[in-house]
Amino acid sequence: MSKPYILKLSNTEKNRCNCVLWARAQVPSLPFGLWTIGDKNKIINSNKAKAGRIAIMSVGLPFGHVGIVAKVGKNHITIKEANFKFCWITERHDTEKNLNITGYFNPNK
Repeated sequence: MSKPYILKLSNTEKNRCNCVLWARAQVPSLPFGLWTIGDKNKIINSNKAKAGRIAIMSVGLPFGHVGIVAKVGKNHITIKEANFKFCWITERHDTEKNLNITGYFNPNK
């Protein structure tokens, strides 16, 4: 089994220590009040990965996690995110299942 791909991009970017604040800076229509995985799951309005959508991930419970879909490949999804690794902006790619993605927020709906 190969190790999941993760690339550290920045540890100086504003909001790097909060996944929601960082994602909202990139996608201003991301709703407020996203404190728990339950809050994040309530905004899911798509089950299809597409660049620019917000991936909702069931990790770091009870809070959950969000990241921005950067690319969708044949067998993997690439996401950019803040604070998956403590106060870093990172890029990861893996399958939806391995990334623990529960759904997506489509800002264009």
